[in-house]
Amino acid sequence: MYSDDREQVELQVIQDVLDTVETQLRERERRGWRLTVPRSQVYATVLYAVIVSARASHAFPATLDRADILDEFFDGIESSDSLDARQPVEDAVRNHTVHVN
Repeated sequence: MYSDDREQVELQVIQDVLDTVETQLRERERRGWRLTVPRSQVYATVLYAVIVSARASHAFPATLDRADILDEFFDGIESSDSLDARQPVEDAVRNHTVHVN
């Protein structure tokens, strides 16, 4: 894989992650929930989970597209090394929102 190709793959992963988080945030806000932290903190929390997962894959190079956690929130597939079903995007959004009543 050429360097430019790798860069494009990584940029696409980042964009897909951010789009997924934004979709979840907007849906939650539409239902009357509000963020308790800056939006960027939710993005950073999820991106960090992707980075950690990519590093844990022990694949070379440890590119973001190799992160096992991506399956968990793009496809709803539980990671094979996970003892509990994780939903990193939903967890990040849920942990940083409150209902406005």
